[in-house]
Amino acid sequence: MFSNKKKSPFPSIISSDVEITGQINNAGTIQLEGCVNGEVNVQSLTIGSDGRVEGDINAQEVIVKGSVKGTIKAKKVVLEQSATVVGDIFHDTISIQEGASIQGSMTQTTKPVAPVSEKENKIEKKPA
Repeated sequence: MFSNKKKSPFPSIISSDVEITGQINNAGTIQLEGCVNGEVNVQSLTIGSDGRVEGDINAQEVIVKGSVKGTIKAKKVVLEQSATVVGDIFHDTISIQEGASIQGSMTQTTKPVAPVSEKENKIEKKPA
């Protein structure tokens, strides 16, 4: 039903007053200003300076300005000055700005991250 739609060039925004508990699957881009307690599987994730993820992240690209408690697996990882990561990072390329805090190991890998399938991104309607 939703598979014929084009992917939006705009990110899905999770605002600072939102807290999500559970798994997020999105084949596009997410700008996270709030909090996620659970696994995040996306194409691209930007965690704003007040954003938090407590769970594992699987993505093609992850930009961290806020905090992450969990494993990050991504082709490209950018840790900005205000970033705090407690957990391991598996990456192809990584950029770490002065001031970023990391408690965990970093492992370079060329093993591709599995993309989020369109099937996981669909919303199914249940009969009434």
